[in-house]
Amino acid sequence: MAFESRTHVNGNMLRQFAGQNISIMLCVEDEAGTNLTATSTDDQKISVVLPDSVGASSGDWIEVIGRPSGSTAIRAKEVILFGDEKIDFDKEAYNMMVQFMNNCKEIYRCG
Repeated sequence: MAFESRTHVNGNMLRQFAGQNISIMLCVEDEAGTNLTATSTDDQKISVVLPDSVGASSGDWIEVIGRPSGSTAIRAKEVILFGDEKIDFDKEAYNMMVQFMNNCKEIYRCG
């Protein structure tokens, strides 16, 4: 199975990657059909248009793979739900990783 190349981002970086494939970790606030609201690891409110309902509950962590459509919205291609695992997600470490990966592209190849 081949994956499309994508860049890992946080909420503040969305506008820099408009129209490009991205991956972002979000904490779900609410899901209504194919519309989802969530908070990014850097505490930005993000709206996501889902391809299908994912059955996420408030507080669940998800990885959204898709394309930003503005600075606070994403059109998702794929969503990975981590809700049943009740993970203790380290937001600060994720933000540091995202910054490193985007500042050191010659070392790390996204995808």
